[in-house]
Amino acid sequence: MKTWVALTLALLLTNFNDVAAKESFVVSYRDHRGAHDVKVERKNDFYYEFKVGEKHLELATLDWSPYISSQTCEHGWVFQSAVALLHSIGYGASIRFYPWARSVSQVESGKADILFPEYFIEPEAPSDIFTGTRRLDHLYLSKSFGWGPIAFMIRADFSAEVYKGDFKNLVNEHIGVVRGYQNTPEFDRLMDKGEFSIVTAKNDLHNVDLLMNNRVNMIIGDPEVIVSEIKQSGRDEAEIKRLLANIKVVDPIIQMNALFFAISKRTAKSDELLVELNQAIEQFKEYGIIDEIRYRINKTCQ
Repeated sequence: MKTWVALTLALLLTNFNDVAAKESFVVSYRDHRGAHDVKVERKNDFYYEFKVGEKHLELATLDWSPYISSQTCEHGWVFQSAVALLHSIGYGASIRFYPWARSVSQVESGKADILFPEYFIEPEAPSDIFTGTRRLDHLYLSKSFGWGPIAFMIRADFSAEVYKGDFKNLVNEHIGVVRGYQNTPEFDRLMDKGEFSIVTAKNDLHNVDLLMNNRVNMIIGDPEVIVSEIKQSGRDEAEIKRLLANIKVVDPIIQMNALFFAISKRTAKSDELLVELNQAIEQFKEYGIIDEIRYRINKTCQ
């Protein structure tokens, strides 16, 4: 864990290599059938599309750099992995970027077919869209296709000893949480029971602002995402440096979170799509295809 935290802190000094949006670009991958190049069309800043025969899906996602973003270099390894996975099983797709809560709404209501990337959904997790129901009443969760860390971050002048790896030490602590995000099952369960003093943010950058303005003492999220959001905030260089210098990861990190696709049960033949997607994920894991995509994107965009 300490090694990972050190690597994360090193990211504070690293610049992400953002690129200007292109009208079209190619997602490349290699599987047991050979090499593939998938042409992706950029319709606008928040809408991308690729075609494969007659089968077509609507995907809802969010700007969650460095994993996936309409603005970041190569659009992130999660974007590229999703394109490759769906292409490998004969599906084209429209990929639209929304605020996370709207992405959830689009898919739970059946206006889109797949939500990604999603964390594990607890069986009793309630739907924010349909009162009195559970999220899994509306969604199938795929097998995991990757991982990302989740941790607390604090101001540099705040004591990291407050956590010590035990949520019980945080009873009544002021914690910033992004609205609609799931964090970890244990944290979310304690949060729902009112064990913490929660302030809700609309996104990770807003959460950072809550922290810097002393509205909360801690925020919870993926440190890689939070660092990336600060760097891509469009704020002046001095302000970005100030934020990066005054925020730090709490050791130990909470856990590594698996990443999933969530398929709307309102989608036609959603159960068949789940089987096909799970088979593709397993095959990509067996051949190390997602690892290769992630390695290539990280190397290109370092």
